[in-house]
Amino acid sequence: MILPILGYMSGLVTIDDFATAFALFESEGLEGYVNGGSGTGLTMASNRAAWDAIEIRPRILTGVGSRDLTTVVLGTQEKHPIMVAPVGFQGYVHADGARALASGAVAAGARYCHSTFGGASFADLEQIDGLRWWFQLYSFTDAGLNRSLIERAQEAGAEAIVLTVDLAALGHRDRDAHTGFALRGNRQVACVAEVGHPDPKLSSVWNSLDHDISWETLQQVLTVATVPVLVKGVLRGDDAATAIAQGAAGVIVSNHGGRQLDTAVSTQRALVDVVEAVDGRGEVLVDSGIRYGTDVVKALGLGASAVLVGRPPLWGLGVAGHEGVARVLALMVEDFDRAMALVGASSVGDITNDLFVLPR
Repeated sequence: MILPILGYMSGLVTIDDFATAFALFESEGLEGYVNGGSGTGLTMASNRAAWDAIEIRPRILTGVGSRDLTTVVLGTQEKHPIMVAPVGFQGYVHADGARALASGAVAAGARYCHSTFGGASFADLEQIDGLRWWFQLYSFTDAGLNRSLIERAQEAGAEAIVLTVDLAALGHRDRDAHTGFALRGNRQVACVAEVGHPDPKLSSVWNSLDHDISWETLQQVLTVATVPVLVKGVLRGDDAATAIAQGAAGVIVSNHGGRQLDTAVSTQRALVDVVEAVDGRGEVLVDSGIRYGTDVVKALGLGASAVLVGRPPLWGLGVAGHEGVARVLALMVEDFDRAMALVGASSVGDITNDLFVLPR
């Protein structure tokens, strides 16, 4: 259910308010699909707990009356280090789906990452003024389809390809099993349809996912891509180092928001290992469980270049479409700015790991 009266948002002043509103107004099945995790949700819960467990040791008297939130990722200056993670099937949440999500990102000065299963086509994205975006690729058994998606994304303006590698099998999600929620297979996958695939219906496309992806898959993507390639779904330092050695520009530390392997390591804990292994030879970004400005500060202090957020923008989308997305992201940016001031950092470069105490 979409709330048509934007004035309702005046009472939503925190990220948690949007989460509550989304849960109240969406159907049980859809709410469970968006907010649920794999298994019993242990990894999803540990993601939040791990970020919360880091304590902050703020500096004082550092002169932070004005703050610079800009940062550089893949050689491009970003207005702030908060990006919109790739999420699919936004049309279930809002009629304008991915277009509203992308335009909301623009309004908040955030980079947008478009999912292979996003509800907007490449042509739709080309029509959004000011959009800065990356394309997230799921690998299919049809190598020609993979190539077509990469080439069309680049032609449409994607500045990086994000290869997601943690879908060797679909994680079992207990909440979906209990509610019976399922994605309708007769919907078309917009980007797949645009590149001329003969059967772009979701059921067909989903069944052609390559569950046998390997390091060779990464090499195939690197061969086609003319923009930087990031590997998403990395939780080990040795895997991160191999990805960089093989030519990836960086990695995204992610456990799919706790939606794939239950009891997988939290991304906060994995981030430390990955940053050490990469050792400055590529970008390291992180997602999963990030909700507040303090989480962003902690992630940057542990060595991440930027963070990606998935569920919060979807909450905003469900509550109030484009305006809801923009508001949720603005709240996160405001909270990050406030957190920078309170830890004593006037720029992103001032956020260093000595500001934090990790749990023992």
